[in-house]
Amino acid sequence: MAAALQVSAPELSSKIHEGRFPVRAERFQLLKRARHVFSEALRVVRFRQICEQAPDGAGAHLGELMNQSQDCCRDLFECSCPELDDVCAIARKAGSLGSRLTGAGWGGCSVHLVPSTRVGDVKKALVDQYYAKRFPALTTAQLDDALFSTAPGCGACYYDA
Repeated sequence: MAAALQVSAPELSSKIHEGRFPVRAERFQLLKRARHVFSEALRVVRFRQICEQAPDGAGAHLGELMNQSQDCCRDLFECSCPELDDVCAIARKAGSLGSRLTGAGWGGCSVHLVPSTRVGDVKKALVDQYYAKRFPALTTAQLDDALFSTAPGCGACYYDA
């Protein structure tokens, strides 16, 4: 940062402390945001390691990382919302190993790691406890667009014909 401002590191430090470049941490909550970013990066590394090593109980370990991520998004980055928190809590209670927001946050989408034997339970719980209460006029087609299951597949690749 000092180089970008064309000052030495000690000079930047003194200017910050003198109040010439005030940092309003109470508004931006930089420490909380940084903790989120670094802990999220560590969770990504751990997630990949678990996928590569495939230890016993891998699903539970991956789910716990997803749950930690959601909690961190809610508490430190503050990019979740009460509705997403409710969806994740309902899914977890119904059998999801891990539930978290996906995308940029601030509402929108969630993803859940659910054993194939519990997919029906989780979907039913979400319909009954979330969608039916908050959006009672949704049609079956609209529900199918909003709530669906997928399975892991191969990642993107380059195909040379």
